[in-house]
This record gives sequence, C-alpha cells and structure tokens, in this order.
Amino acid sequence: MKRFDFLVIGSGLSGLIYALEVSKIGSVAIVTKEKLSECNTNYAQGGIAAVLDHNDSFENHVNDSCRAGCGLAKKRVVESIVKQGPEGIKYLIDLGVIFSSSNPESLNNNESLYPNNLSLTKEGGHSEKRIVYSADSTGKHVMSALIAKCVNNDKITIFEHHIAIDLITQHHIRQNNGFIPGIACWGGYVLDCRNEEVLTIIARKTMIATGGASQVYEHNTNSAVTTGDGYAMAYLAGSRMVNMEFIQFHPTSFYSADSEPFLVSEALRGEGAVLTLPDGNEFMDKYHHLGSLAPRDVVSRAIDFEMKSKGLSHLYLDATKVEDDVLKSHFPYIDKKCREKGIDFTQEPIPIVPSAHYFCGGILATVEGMTDIRNLFVAGEAACTGFHGANRLASNSLLEALVVAHNAGSHPSNHEDIGFPDIPDWEETGPFNENEWVIVSHNYEIIKKIMQGYAGIVRSRKLLKYANTRLTGIYEEVNKFYRRNPVKKEVIETRNLAIVSSIIVRSALYRKESRGLHYVIDYPETSAQYQKDTIVY
Repeated sequence: MKRFDFLVIGSGLSGLIYALEVSKIGSVAIVTKEKLSECNTNYAQGGIAAVLDHNDSFENHVNDSCRAGCGLAKKRVVESIVKQGPEGIKYLIDLGVIFSSSNPESLNNNESLYPNNLSLTKEGGHSEKRIVYSADSTGKHVMSALIAKCVNNDKITIFEHHIAIDLITQHHIRQNNGFIPGIACWGGYVLDCRNEEVLTIIARKTMIATGGASQVYEHNTNSAVTTGDGYAMAYLAGSRMVNMEFIQFHPTSFYSADSEPFLVSEALRGEGAVLTLPDGNEFMDKYHHLGSLAPRDVVSRAIDFEMKSKGLSHLYLDATKVEDDVLKSHFPYIDKKCREKGIDFTQEPIPIVPSAHYFCGGILATVEGMTDIRNLFVAGEAACTGFHGANRLASNSLLEALVVAHNAGSHPSNHEDIGFPDIPDWEETGPFNENEWVIVSHNYEIIKKIMQGYAGIVRSRKLLKYANTRLTGIYEEVNKFYRRNPVKKEVIETRNLAIVSSIIVRSALYRKESRGLHYVIDYPETSAQYQKDTIVY
C-alpha cells in the first residue's frame, strides 16, 4: 500500500498542471498508462483560444462559444473560463512554453511574448484571431515544458506503464464500524502493467485527467491510451455522466487505405486551405456561410453526405493557394507527415476523412473540477463543466483543460485533512484463463466497429437500438470475464470501452432531436423540449 497526499490519473495538460499546483502543499503520484508524454495533449496541433488582441473581446469569445454550443453551453461557465484565458497563457509562458511570435526577436524574452508579440490565428467558428500556437505542434511544446517541471519536482512520483483499475470508494470498504454516508474517494487501485501487480494507492484527493474515449470508434485521431478509463471508473463509482452523445468528429484527418490517420489541423483552413471534391470544386458554401471554416459538426456532416451521396471514400483539403513559406513555417508537422505519405501539400491537395476526435460530454464537474464524489476532481476532456455544450469550438479544449486544472489545483479543499477507513488491498482471483480470453478479446474490435457503423456522425434510432442490444451483451460478457480473472491492461481497457460505448448509445437514444454534434435522421430538427442536459447514472 502506497500513500500520497494527491493521486493524479492521467498525464496530459490537466493532470500535469494539477500535479504541479498541489505539489506545493503535498506529495503527488502521477499514474499514466504509457510514457508520461503519451496523451492527446501531446498530439494537439492547433492551439489554445484566448482573448489577447485589442480587436477581440471576452464577449466575442463567449458569444462564439455559446453559439457553437447550440443552447447547451452554460453562459456563466463560459464567461468564467474565457476570462481566465489570458492569465492561463501567461502561466504557461512562465512555465517555459514557447509560443509562436509575430516578432521573432521576442523569443529571447518571455516577458515580451505576453501578450502583444504572440502570433494569433483563426479557426472554425471563431469570429476573431485568438488562437495561440507553437507552429503546428502546440501540444508537444506545452507537454515538453510541463514534463520537465514534473520530472524535476521532488514532490512528484511518476508511475509510467501503470493503469488505474478502480477508484477506492465505499464500494470497496467493509463498513463494519457503521455506515459511511455519501460517496467519497480515497485513491485508487492501480495495475503495474509490466509486473502485473496491483498497487493500492491511497490519497487525500484524486484527480481524473484521463482524456476522452475516441478509441471506441474504429476511425479516430486519438492516442491509443484514450479508452475512456476515467469515464468508466467515475461512472462505476457513482458519478453522473453528462451529454455523452455529443462527440466531435474532426473533419480533416489524413485518409489512407493502409495506414493510421493523423490529424490535419483546422489551423490550416484558418490560413486559407479549402475543402474540395475530387474534381477540385469547393462545396462547403452550400452548407454554411463560413464555408470551410464552419463549425466542425457542420463540416463533418457535409463531408459525410458528399462522400455517401457520391460513393467516395474520402475528399480533399487544398492548401495550394496558401503561400509556401506560410505552410512550411506554420505547419512543419503536417508537412513532414504528408511527405512520408508521398504528398507535397504545397503542390497537391491532402486526402481527408472525418474521424472521431473529442468528447463534449463527460463526468459532471464544476469549473473548479469538483465532482459528485467527495475528494475527487476531474479536468480536461474527461470533465463536463458545461463549457462546450453540444459542440466545441476549435482550441477551446486546451483552454478549458488549462483553466479547470489550475482552478482545481488552487482549490481550498486540497488543504483538508482526510480520515481514511480501513482500505483493503486488491483481491486477486485464480489463474488467468487464456482460452476464454481469446474469445472475449475480440470484443475490443467489435465495439469499435459497432460504434463506427451505428453511432457515428449520422445516426438513426433503429441502428442505435441495435447497437444498444449488442453492447449490453458485450459488456455482460466482458464484465463476467473481468470478475473471474486476474486483471490485465487489455481486460481493463475492453471493460472500459464497453461501459463508455453503452453510455454513449443510451445518451443518444434519450435525445429525440438533432442538436450540435448529435444528428439523428428520425428527428432532424432541434427541439426546445430537449434544450437540457442528458444525464446518465
């Protein structure tokens, strides 16, 4: 049994910021499934939205965000997060993050970078240029600075190649000395994936920063670690899950019939790239007045419709009219990845297809990251604060993660003394049944195919009901195996995918309308009756 003041599950932007903040007052354990850098933040190309230009305003950013949220974004939450954006950028700069500058000489002086010399760009749904970025690898630069701070912090212990199994709550406690009211978290059970040993880590406060769950889809832009672990653990512990039907498909991931896709940043369209059919004709103007810079849900559905109606496997993103030096200097990662595929994106269009990208729903949380469960915080994509509503503006995700994680790390409750009950160690079962697992393991891929086919960009209630039946059966099968066998990483991830996919489909069935990222052909219009959150618990 290991004891820390704080347990952080996940190592993206939210997890590392919270860890750095609470390390000022206690010991911290960071649990991460792979290396510390393996997370969605590390692959974020675009940037962070913040009001830093005199032509912009908080009101503009709030209005853009609420408009994208399609009636479900909570205005007070949006105002709170947006107004903290500029200070959040300064916080990152002070930690050593180098953002692209409109004045290269200012790179030698971080103070001069804030805010006047920062280079700003515009992305889909934004009315002004307000995206702070580091070339086209913003996430990588942010993570490098945060990782350096965490690795050199004596108060932080890092557990790489460890996966959290369950939060430690009343569900695990023998309440022999009287009933403990409510639900509280006292840490987590964690599997050392290399030694296949379960650690009991107890902590006064626990932060879930595990990101989303786009691995439930066959085609996605996410890191392989995003299997919904935080969602599943919180749900099993008793947290409410909110608006899980709203999943953003990024319109432009690189299409290849024989290799993994990679994200083609929306910032490329911000610089003037346009979506086209194979014949080179643009088509987005007939779907939205912003054309190729329309919100992502509109663009994804438009691409999906054009592909299906014309029998196409993919469309194109044409950046050939953007100046070559802009493409080379602003998008070195995309340039490198395209060249690996034999494409010079300064001379020819990029083949693209929509892929699952980001969850707008998640574990119910406040702007301070507080949840239904005492002592449990959540931030980043795993949280649903009400900031995004039914859709998300590009680059608002890192903004929310930054602000909420910092708020959580600064919360007064982090100073509380917590009384711990008698916490048992993890109980192992008999030997692992390899023969049975060979059969059960196929469910990992089956879940992804079901979700891709029946709960993707365009949905129907008939197919959602079919998916719900299939997924219920799969979860029962996987859970039965999970309970009878020693835990392994693959088993935990398959269990979590089964739980999360079921929540998504149930949420989608509850919403009998089309709104934001949820489009169902049976109810193509938006209904005032459903201008409310979908809650599953």
